[in-house]
Amino acid sequence: MKEHRSRKYHLRSGGEGGRTVRYSIKQLLRSPLKSILFLVLAGVSAFLLALGGSLWEINRAILEEFEDLFVTVGTVEQEIDRVELTKRWDVEQQDPQYLLLGMYGKRIPNAVMDFEGAGYLLEAKQRPTFGALVDQKVRGSSYDDLVVEATPLESGTADESFPMRAEKVLAGEEHGLKKGDIFYICDHFQETPRSFEAGKTYIMLLSSISFVHGSKVTHTDPKDYVREYLPFGSVASYQFTMDGERVYDAVAEAEDEMAFDVVTEGFYGTERGKRWLELVKTRDYTFYTIPVTPVDRTLLLMPFYWKDAKISEGRDITEEEYARGRPVCLISSELSLLLGKKTGDRLTLSLYYALYSGISKDGIQAASLLNAEGKIYPVFDEQEYEIVGVYTAAPASKNGYEMSRHQVVVPWNAIPENSWADNIASWGSMRCFNTSFQIPNGTIEDFMAAWEKQGVEGLEIRFYDNGYSHVQTGLESRRLMSVIFLASGGVLAVMILCFFASLFITGQRQRIAVERLLGQTKRQCAVSILSGFLLLAALGAAAGSAAGWMATDRAVKATERTTEFDTSFSNAVIAQADAEEVDLAAAGQKYGPETAAAAGIGMVLAAVLIGLGFLRQELRKEPLRILGELEE
Repeated sequence: MKEHRSRKYHLRSGGEGGRTVRYSIKQLLRSPLKSILFLVLAGVSAFLLALGGSLWEINRAILEEFEDLFVTVGTVEQEIDRVELTKRWDVEQQDPQYLLLGMYGKRIPNAVMDFEGAGYLLEAKQRPTFGALVDQKVRGSSYDDLVVEATPLESGTADESFPMRAEKVLAGEEHGLKKGDIFYICDHFQETPRSFEAGKTYIMLLSSISFVHGSKVTHTDPKDYVREYLPFGSVASYQFTMDGERVYDAVAEAEDEMAFDVVTEGFYGTERGKRWLELVKTRDYTFYTIPVTPVDRTLLLMPFYWKDAKISEGRDITEEEYARGRPVCLISSELSLLLGKKTGDRLTLSLYYALYSGISKDGIQAASLLNAEGKIYPVFDEQEYEIVGVYTAAPASKNGYEMSRHQVVVPWNAIPENSWADNIASWGSMRCFNTSFQIPNGTIEDFMAAWEKQGVEGLEIRFYDNGYSHVQTGLESRRLMSVIFLASGGVLAVMILCFFASLFITGQRQRIAVERLLGQTKRQCAVSILSGFLLLAALGAAAGSAAGWMATDRAVKATERTTEFDTSFSNAVIAQADAEEVDLAAAGQKYGPETAAAAGIGMVLAAVLIGLGFLRQELRKEPLRILGELEE
C-alpha cells in the first residue's frame, strides 16, 4: 500500500512540474512583444557567435595546413664593392681585351647574422662544400689538364703557338699526348710572354685553351684546328683558415701563379720536385672525388626549395635525422647509376678538403689539392652513410642556383664541428647559394626591423616564401572578420541576457513571493520562473547558430582570394619562387557544425548562469518582505 501511494506522489509531482513549465510559458505569452524581441536578439547574438567562431576555426585550420605548405627561407649575399676594368692580352689578335669584373671588399663574417630578434628556425651559416673520395671512379677525362715534362724544339718565347716535345706525360695520358709527340704551348693572355731555352726540360701543368696559331706552327696544319696549351698552374697551395686568412706558404710567396720548373738531376728529391709528384697524384684524386654539402634542412638548398630538384626514390632526410646528425644522405640519380647504389645501400664518404666558393654543374674542383706543407689534404672525416633518398635535378636552375651532377646532401650535425678547419682549399664571401636560413612564416617584417638595428652594410638579404606574404593578407582579413563577429556576438549576448533576465525575473517578483507563500520550494520556484526564459534563449540560440553556420560559406567567399604569383615583379626583400596558385577557400572548407553548435550551447549556458544570478538575488529575500516592498 505504501509503495502504491509513493508512485502516486511521483506522478503528481511530475504533473505539477509540467504545469509549472506550461504556466511559465503562458506568462511569457502575456507579453508577446517582449518575448519575440528577446527571441530575435538572442538569435542575432548566437548568429554572430557561430559565424565568428566558424571563421576563426577555419582560419586556424588554414594556418595549420599552410605551415607545411609554406616555408619562408632567406638567402644572404655580400654585395659587390666595386667594378674594375681589367686588361687581358690576346696574343693571337695582338690586341688587349678589357673585362669588367665585380670586386668584393673585405669579407663580412657570417657571425653578423647572429643577432637579437632574428627569430630563426634554422640559423644563417655559410656552408662549405666538401670534396669526398669514394671507392669508384665517378668522373671521366673531361678535364684536359696535363702534367708534362717537355723540351722546346728551339729557344724562343711563347708569344704565339710554340713547339715542344713531350719527354714524359706524368698525368693526362688519356688525352692522347704521348712521349715523343710534338705539341704547342702559348702564353695566350700575357702581354710579356715567357721564354724557353732549347736543351732544357720543363715540367708544367697544362690546360687546353685555344687552337694553334702563328708562324711557328710547322708540324701540323692550323686548318686542322689542333689545340694549343697554356702553362697555367703551379705547386703553390691555396689553403685558408676558418677566418678566411690564407695560410702562409713559402713556395706560394716565391712564385707567380703561372710558374713552372726546370727539371734537373735530383729535381724530384727537392721540395719543389716532391710537390710536383704530389700534384700528379691529385689529378687521380679528382676522378674519385664528389661534392658533399652539409645542411640543416634540404629546403635550404634553393633547387629543392624551388622543386628544381626532387626526391625521385626513397625519402627526404627527416628533421630528427638532421637534428641528431644521423649518418644518412641523399644522392643524385646520376651518381646512383654510376655507383650502382640505391636507397637503403651504404656509401662511405672520405672527406678531405672544403671549399667556401661555389661549385659548378659539372662537379667540384679546387685550385689546388695541396696544403701549405705541399701534401695532399688528408682525410679529416670518414663515415659510412645510409642512402635514404635519390633526387633528380633539373638541367639548369633559376638565378644560377644548381645542383652538381654528383652532389651528396648530408646533415650538418653528422660531421664533427669545424673538423675541416685545417683542410680549407678555397675561401669566399657569403653568397646566396651557400648561406641561407629559415624563419617562421609571416615574420619577414619583424626580421628586417631587427636587422636594420644592426647597422651592417654590404649584405643583401632576400626572402622566398612561395607567396605566404600575399596569402597572409587574406588570412588577416578573415581573422579580423572573425574577431569582429565574436566580439560583437559576445558583447551583445551578455547585454541581451542581462537585460531580459532582469525583465523576466525582477518583473515577476510578486509571482515569486506568492508561489513561495503557497509552499513551493526555491527549486520549484526557479523552474517556474526560468523555464520560459531559458526556452526562449535556447530557441534563439539554436536558430541563430544554425543560421550562422549556413552563412559561413558566404563569409568565406567574401574573403576568398585566388592569387597567381609571378617572379617578374620580385624585389630585393621578398622574391617569389615560382608561379603558384593558392586557393584560400579550398584550403579552409573542411569545417562542420561543431563550432556553431558550441556557440549555441555556450549562449544557453550563459543564459542559465545569468538567469540564476538574477533569480538568486530575489530568492534570498523573504516573500513577505517582497510583498511589502511592492505595496510601498
